[in-house]
Amino acid sequence: MKSQWITALLVVSITFILVCCSDKKTPALQGRNYTGLLFGQPYYLDVVGDSANYTAQIDSIIKAYESCFSINDPKSVISRFNAFQRTDSMFVFNDSTRAFGIVYDLLRDYHRQCMQYYDPTTNPLKRAWMVANMNELGEPNLDSLFEFVGFDNAKMDLSEITEGDYLYKESHLRKADSRLEADFTALAAAVAMDNIVDFLKTKKVVQLKLRQGRNLITFGTAIDTMNVVPMGLGSDSADQLVRVVNRAFTYTTGQDKAKMIDVTYGYPINNEMVYVGVSAPTLSQSVVFAEAFMIMGLQKAGEYYTANESTDVQSFIFYQEGNEMHNASTEDFDAMIVQPDTIQE
Repeated sequence: MKSQWITALLVVSITFILVCCSDKKTPALQGRNYTGLLFGQPYYLDVVGDSANYTAQIDSIIKAYESCFSINDPKSVISRFNAFQRTDSMFVFNDSTRAFGIVYDLLRDYHRQCMQYYDPTTNPLKRAWMVANMNELGEPNLDSLFEFVGFDNAKMDLSEITEGDYLYKESHLRKADSRLEADFTALAAAVAMDNIVDFLKTKKVVQLKLRQGRNLITFGTAIDTMNVVPMGLGSDSADQLVRVVNRAFTYTTGQDKAKMIDVTYGYPINNEMVYVGVSAPTLSQSVVFAEAFMIMGLQKAGEYYTANESTDVQSFIFYQEGNEMHNASTEDFDAMIVQPDTIQE
């Protein structure tokens, strides 16, 4: 009897504890929203789990990249380099935050990975085609333009100078032709966003979503709806949704081709590509490959995947053959596509 009584008492106690626990409300998640400008375009940052104010740190990251890469600021490093006319001496600057070196090194790697289809030196080609089309002059002189267009060490090269104990001293940029100019804006903005997210991950953040235009980075899984975003295939009400978890996402459309040049042969884009959505571990990868795939076309995009079987660059592509539309995608991207009944509030 005594053992039965103890068992009954335990059952009653456990039941009481469960009832008490069920009456307790789940505490609301704290958070904060941020907004501001990055390279002149608004960004929106939603943070869950940490209500501390990190505006000063975020602004500091943005300032570091804008001071290096804003082509609208004549005092930025890239604007001063573009205006630099000497080919017999180096353009010297101080990269105290190392932002310029970070973006330059990433660009060098991405340029190789995407078979040279992503190139920051094409603005002179774009202007030449614009003038030729406006004045019905036919093709511009591509041979003369290629004397200074093209991202390679023969035309443009960065050296970081160190002193005793390999401490950074200053940076040198070499320009083989005074007419060469570079525009790293899209990549630099993406790297800045990657850096903001990396910084917040070191804090008490449970989840976040950082957006700027088509560019998106997510972290955390506490609130499923924060990670569910439109792919950009149609209007908001009719768009396909994709679940982006601890990754980045961006896309390009056929309309963007009017602002692109295939630097491998110097002509504007005229291919079958209609839409390219890319998700990758970083936004810098997503931005580069969304543009590169749009420029290179379906066949070359397939060649990239054949040569890089272990890549984590996932993509969804719409392309046109005659009057018919088709799509091609990676298996991992297909797994990200959302069915409406799987969204958890």
